[in-house]
Amino acid sequence: MKIYTKLPESHQDKLLARIELERSVILSRLLKTIQAVLVVALLAVGCLFLPPEKLTNMSEPFEHLSVLMLGMLSVSVLQELLRGFLMRLISKVKPSFRFAGAYLYAGCEAYFPRREEQILNLLPFLLTTILLLILFLLTGDTSWKWIIWIILIVDICFGIRYAYASMRFAQMPEDILVMNLGPTYLVYSAHADAEP
Repeated sequence: MKIYTKLPESHQDKLLARIELERSVILSRLLKTIQAVLVVALLAVGCLFLPPEKLTNMSEPFEHLSVLMLGMLSVSVLQELLRGFLMRLISKVKPSFRFAGAYLYAGCEAYFPRREEQILNLLPFLLTTILLLILFLLTGDTSWKWIIWIILIVDICFGIRYAYASMRFAQMPEDILVMNLGPTYLVYSAHADAEP
């Protein structure tokens, strides 16, 4: 399907779903709970193949912690910059970047078909995850492996919200058009009942 800068007549006033990743208290708590469980599980996995004492007995703790903080802050920003770049590449519409809660979000006032929206949601996450896994595998020092592993955990936890949105889109009709406004998705379908 093509990308629309204006909602086609077949989809006008036919809002199928509004997904609020930040404003919906229930959804936000659910996603944060899943993220917290993932953090604990992935730290436990890290302890299986990385000695935990290497995390606490670093030779240069200031350097390690500085890289850790910078990496944890950068991973979500990098994902959103990639998402914005892809929005511009696919739709030719300039994306906007804004903060919602503690997170930076890329949004675009174009209507994306399901396939393209899935690419926008999952490709930045996959690229950052692959990059971090390559760094993890190439790093020899175990204390640095721990730092990269923790940054990877943050990367995975940030990607959970987009994985959730992608799962929701997969359950919707194939003709959906999605306007991605950052933490808010407006989903239109010709098969939806007209809004009251």
